[in-house]
Amino acid sequence: MDRIRLISELYASRLVAVIRSKSAEDALALAHAAADGGIKFIEITFTVPGALDVIKELAARKNLHAGAGTVLAPQQAERAIGVGAEFVVSPSLELNLIGVCHTANIACFPGAATPTEIIAASRAHADLVKIFPADLVGGPYFIRQMQGPFPDVRFMVSGGVSLKNVSEYVQAGVAGICLGSAYLGNLLAEKGKKQFVVEMQQFAKLVAKAQAKKSTSKKSAI
Repeated sequence: MDRIRLISELYASRLVAVIRSKSAEDALALAHAAADGGIKFIEITFTVPGALDVIKELAARKNLHAGAGTVLAPQQAERAIGVGAEFVVSPSLELNLIGVCHTANIACFPGAATPTEIIAASRAHADLVKIFPADLVGGPYFIRQMQGPFPDVRFMVSGGVSLKNVSEYVQAGVAGICLGSAYLGNLLAEKGKKQFVVEMQQFAKLVAKAQAKKSTSKKSAI
């Protein structure tokens, strides 16, 4: 899938499950549980042992988009793309990844936490600018503040996303909303797969409701 279409699909569902597990087996179990709960985008971080094998297996699952996270070098991006990653994410401003990804028609989401980093990522043609850690820099309030000087920048957020604030991120127009690895791992371990799937479905319902509300508000303003 080309990166423009991928971004469009991400914007329609918003949610990305970030997987950072101690083993490939744990990563796959968590990823499949998230997918069973309706999450269509899965980010496997390079800190997962055998991350490339995990991405390759997930890439073969129908109606699921697997990507690579914590990508810090072009060589990592190339290897991830080689096994089927459809998007590449970094926690920091790794601008040298963008060209590698775009040459392969793969979406690239570099990390940023300041106005200077945001504009640098935008000028380098990042598909989305990932605000990380979103909760520590101000959450939805920070996003709204940055939309003033940077109205054309499309954002992803990672860090501190919960059932309590996911709707606010949708209302703020955030294109990608990451569900954190620690939260997901603890949820599955403590509540089991059945309750995990239910909670993922709750996130999806809140996103859909917020999208509908935002769409209605726009029509009312016309």
